[in-house]
Amino acid sequence: MIKFFRQIRKSLLSEGKTGKYLKYAIGEIILVVIGIVIALQINNWNENRKQNIEEYKILVSLKNEIINNQEQLITIIKNHKFVFEKVNELSSLMHPNPKEIKLEKLDTLMFAMLYIPKFDPITTVLSSNKLEGIKDEKLKTQIASWKYIYDDYEYSIKITYDYGTDHIYSFITQNYQIKNIKGSKFKNDYSFFDVNVRSILSNSVFENYVKMKSFNAENILKGVNKLYDIQKNTIEYLELKLGDTLLYEK
Repeated sequence: MIKFFRQIRKSLLSEGKTGKYLKYAIGEIILVVIGIVIALQINNWNENRKQNIEEYKILVSLKNEIINNQEQLITIIKNHKFVFEKVNELSSLMHPNPKEIKLEKLDTLMFAMLYIPKFDPITTVLSSNKLEGIKDEKLKTQIASWKYIYDDYEYSIKITYDYGTDHIYSFITQNYQIKNIKGSKFKNDYSFFDVNVRSILSNSVFENYVKMKSFNAENILKGVNKLYDIQKNTIEYLELKLGDTLLYEK
């Protein structure tokens, strides 16, 4: 092709058609520029297509990861709700002259005082540098919000665990028989030693421990509910985004 154009230029020069030669040369330059522009556009289109395909794969993995986390979170929320309700029930029983309750009931309430459920999400994609390939700013904001809420939840768990270690566990081991505790994390067993239910329910110090556990359990429950909501919204948004075949080629 280049040889063909060269021959045309030589022919125009040899014939003395300088004006036509200049016009032809300019036209040839324009054609070359157009060719370069088209080549660049094709290259850019291919690059964008590759990026879109890669982003699509990341979003699919992200959606599946959050769905798995959501399924786990449903169970965790139930466990946190159980702790919150049972601790509040125990708090309502604390009194200088407490009502008589069966020891078996106290066994379950004491389990709630010791039990700290924890949400351990899968973060293969959520904590990877793959998220840098996502161009959607709204989705990036949602993910950043999720991380902030989860960090706050983890902090609440740590506060509860530390307070339990420093105060609640020592009180229970000194005033209650661990064997009696009934819950999913404890084997069915029973102590031969007596437990003074009245003494426990009328203890003013233990009442403070129960109330602090209640505060912490409430904060944790609010945190997991926020996580549930943002995960739900993110899944719904991803489903809409992945359904847009105009933006993503499978």
